[in-house]
Amino acid sequence: MTEGRAAGTVVAILNDLIFETKIRSTAQTLGIEITVIRSVAALSGELDRVRPSLLLLDLNTAGPDAVSAIVTAHSHPTRPYAIAYVSHVDQDLAQQAKDAGADQVLPRSRFNADLPRILQTHCTPA
Repeated sequence: MTEGRAAGTVVAILNDLIFETKIRSTAQTLGIEITVIRSVAALSGELDRVRPSLLLLDLNTAGPDAVSAIVTAHSHPTRPYAIAYVSHVDQDLAQQAKDAGADQVLPRSRFNADLPRILQTHCTPA
């Protein structure tokens, strides 16, 4: 783990309030801190401030620059593990995320089902 990184911290880029509620409540239950941001433009500053171990990225709601968030995360000194999730029908966007270097790209339904395991695997409680 990178020195100074908060082992229990997640940064999520999403605009879906239902998913935000699910992610926040799951993280809270597990004792894991999460910061939600609405735009890719805010990512670099949050990576500096929070130094997360995990980046969650909703490719469908993060806007047209969603894939660039993966590039930003991978070039940042903290280099959080990047998991993108996307509608199962949006294969082009999923492939773009893989090509950009996402550590994992999951269908939204699998991400939803695996969320507790994902958080426990990549973060330790605060």
